[in-house]
Amino acid sequence: MSVQPSIRQFLSQYFPVFMGAIFASIFSLVFAVPLFFDSYFGTLSMADNVKWSFWGGITLTLVVVHCNFMIARGRSFWVWPLVGVSGLCFLCVLPTIEYRPDSLIYSLSLFFPLVALLLLNSKRHREMRRKLVEIRHQRERIIQSAKASRPRR
Repeated sequence: MSVQPSIRQFLSQYFPVFMGAIFASIFSLVFAVPLFFDSYFGTLSMADNVKWSFWGGITLTLVVVHCNFMIARGRSFWVWPLVGVSGLCFLCVLPTIEYRPDSLIYSLSLFFPLVALLLLNSKRHREMRRKLVEIRHQRERIIQSAKASRPRR
């Protein structure tokens, strides 16, 4: 019997919350960025609005993807930029009620950042980050021992 948990057990336990946080972050960007540009920059032409929404969404999506990649590599402090992006989406969308956006879009723009923050702060996500840090430390020890046992030329 192995002391190490299997990858299947690890994924079945932590993969849903990990992917849920990713999807909630991406969906919060999908709804918040266009609403932000449409509300605050109403004088922009439709083409400029689409262009800036696209580039803003792509940039923030790359940040979300990079942060989640670093979390998966065992760098748990990269959760803070994700918290910042979700908080920024929520805080930028909240005052747009003054511009009378579509109620469904507005409510989804507030819902998804809150779900992302909830999932990032969940017990299971925190536990997953701790285990990924342990795996990173094990990996670094194995690499160091392999380098130490290798003969020098």
